[in-house]
Amino acid sequence: MDQSDEEQLERLKAWWRRNGPALLLGAAVAAAGLAAWWGYQTWQERTQQRAAGAYADYLEQERQDAGLEALEEAGQRLLDAHAGSGYAALTALRLAREQAAAGAYGEAAQTLGWLVEHAGDRPMAELARLRQARALAQEDPERALAALDGGEVSEGFRAVYAELRGDLLSELDRPEEAAEAYRTALDAGGLAPQSRELVRTKLQAISPEA
Repeated sequence: MDQSDEEQLERLKAWWRRNGPALLLGAAVAAAGLAAWWGYQTWQERTQQRAAGAYADYLEQERQDAGLEALEEAGQRLLDAHAGSGYAALTALRLAREQAAAGAYGEAAQTLGWLVEHAGDRPMAELARLRQARALAQEDPERALAALDGGEVSEGFRAVYAELRGDLLSELDRPEEAAEAYRTALDAGGLAPQSRELVRTKLQAISPEA
């Protein structure tokens, strides 16, 4: 080895003494980060698989017509274990429908209230709140009205919310407020032609001059 090679080797050794530990630490951190990412991806995939399995179990209970109690048990297991999954939202909607069909309106409202709190996006929360109000309306129009007015409403739901609000106010013998709600529904747009005609008929029934 000539002198120039020795000098280069010494410079390399000196550079490694200065920078080597930091490079090794950076590599270790990167490796740990990569391992954590893969671990999270694996955990997420397994969680989704378990949620899908729980949803399949719930659907099987429905298919077998196992009864409301069995559906509630299967549904609650899924909601408790997989609250953050899309399967939980689907289960809550289906379970609430079964509860309402069985006349268990209070239980349906409770299930939909859970979905209002845990929905992953605003449209799902607004749909759940609308259905919750409809379930409550079967037994307690005042509570239904309170649920309906429990938050802001996006444009896509404004008309149907206003129509239901008009129905509730009419049932509570508050015709002027009901008429205003029906006008809001008509002005909001988004109603199908038959629905618009029905809202207009309701409005004329309580406010003939409309």
